[in-house]
Amino acid sequence: MISLPRQLISAVLIGTCLVLSGQYKVGNAVVELRDTVRGNRMVTANLWYPVVPEEQPVAKGEVRTEKFPVICFAHGYLHPGDQYGNLVDILVPAGYIMLSLTTFEGFLPSHRGYAEELRFLAGAVKGLGCDTRSPLFGIADTLICLMGHSMGGGASFIAADGNNDVDAVVALTPWEIRPSAIEAAGRVRVPTLIFSGTSDCITSPEKNHMPMYGRSAAADKTFISIINGSHCGMGDNRKCFTAERLAGCKNGLDTEVQTVILERYLIPWLNCILKGDREEGLIFNCTLATDHAVTWLRSRPLPEPD
Repeated sequence: MISLPRQLISAVLIGTCLVLSGQYKVGNAVVELRDTVRGNRMVTANLWYPVVPEEQPVAKGEVRTEKFPVICFAHGYLHPGDQYGNLVDILVPAGYIMLSLTTFEGFLPSHRGYAEELRFLAGAVKGLGCDTRSPLFGIADTLICLMGHSMGGGASFIAADGNNDVDAVVALTPWEIRPSAIEAAGRVRVPTLIFSGTSDCITSPEKNHMPMYGRSAAADKTFISIINGSHCGMGDNRKCFTAERLAGCKNGLDTEVQTVILERYLIPWLNCILKGDREEGLIFNCTLATDHAVTWLRSRPLPEPD
């Protein structure tokens, strides 16, 4: 049991499984974290992490030096945190750890509380990386990206506001929650990537996504609008698509097609911003310039090789 200034890790590993996908195998576990500042509140999250192949042994007594940046993910309203397998499948095999909140999944979530939960999760990463009982022991980098969908996208800006633990923000069709995510974006200076969709009638781009991009204080910020992109195509919850149809959304892309578009930007952007890979910055810039599936705005191109 590890006691940290703001959190207590009470039960790290509940269950683990492995699946083979891409460059790395994908390990899965459930974590329970106890926030001592907020009355020992239990914070739960699903964890997916890269598993280094066994043919890369570590000498006895040594700690593996290969570390992976951490994505702290916040789900959307009534969209459970374990139903973003499409994102897990592209992020983790590419060398990213994904911690996905499973709190505030009900009908009446506290937006403020949810943002505090995400902030807490980012602060707990260091402890997870140092806990010998944790699957993240020795592999969790201190580089952290807050990523969220819809309600979680809005919470990401609020959780990043004044947060020195955060190195980047990615918001997928973010929702203007309360307290205001738009106002919070004006105080967030870390590199920011916002995905929108022209067929999103759940969180309209004009009232939600665009104002967050416009207000963003980040020197490096990019806004990508997926043509016919849907709100629910950011995850893989079928009930979400039913809600979209009932709301009158039309012609939106499904998860499979939309994820292909997400992947060709999300991975190069993260590789450039979090891993410092300028070749990936060049790939991102070139793809953006020639892709007819999106329109975009940005403050400046990503860094490219000298």
